[in-house]
Parts: sequence; structure tokens; C-alpha cells
Amino acid sequence: MKKILILMAFLSIGLISAQDHEALNWHTDFKKAQNIAQKEHKPIVLLFTGSDWCPPCMAMHRDLFSNREFIDLSKKVVLVMVDFPRRKPMSEAQRLKNSNLARKFHQGGVPTFVALTPDGKLIDKISGYMFGHPERDIDFFKKVIKSVNK
Repeated sequence: MKKILILMAFLSIGLISAQDHEALNWHTDFKKAQNIAQKEHKPIVLLFTGSDWCPPCMAMHRDLFSNREFIDLSKKVVLVMVDFPRRKPMSEAQRLKNSNLARKFHQGGVPTFVALTPDGKLIDKISGYMFGHPERDIDFFKKVIKSVNK
């Protein structure tokens, strides 16, 4: 009986984390995201990621995106996922859009957050992920939000 209760508790925690991850409002169309950012006076944060092959990216998706503080901060920005998967299907049109965004805003490794003003000017960027330590990325989001709300 104890084993069943413990198993149910772990499954519940997993479901809560999955729901939190879904609470993030990721866009994949930069132009639409930029329109929203301009209308709502919010910064844009692009995430360049390899969601299905990059170990730090996968850790970020798992650890950071289920963090309650990160979820709350994400509501103050417009998130854009710029993914470069190897196994997950992606339309050729989306792959081209992502490549164009990378050429314009980021020529480097993944994961990388690139923060922009609503009109597309660079605020800051941060690369890499410290496994199990989302604080650095959370601090980056706080700094970006503060810089636009001056």
C-alpha cells in the first residue's frame, strides 16, 4: 500500500510539472510575437534551442520551464521558441523562419536566450544552462523586464 501511495505522489508531481510547462505561452512566429510585444509594451525573449538533442536544452526545458518563479516572469515577456530539432518533425517553412532568426539575432550555440525590445533592438543575451540551477536564467529575465519597465 505504501508503495502505491509513493508512486501516486511521484506521478502527481510529474503531472503538475507538465501542466506548468504548458502554462508557458511560446510563440513560433516572430512577426506575430513582435506585434504582441509592441501592443503590450513587453520585451521579446527568443530561445534558441535544440529541444530533442541538446542535453543542456533538455535540462532547461525540464528544470527551468517548470519553475514557478520563471513561469510568473514569463508572463511579463513575449516568448519565442526558435527550435532546431533533429528528430521532431518541423515544417520546412518553420525551419526556414528559425534559420533566418538565427542569422539575424544569434550565431552561436544552444541554448541561448536573446532579449529584444518590442521594436527588435538587442537588450541582452545569455548562453548555456547550469544543470539544476535555474537562478541565473531567472535573474536574466528579471534584468530584461526591469530594463524595459524603466
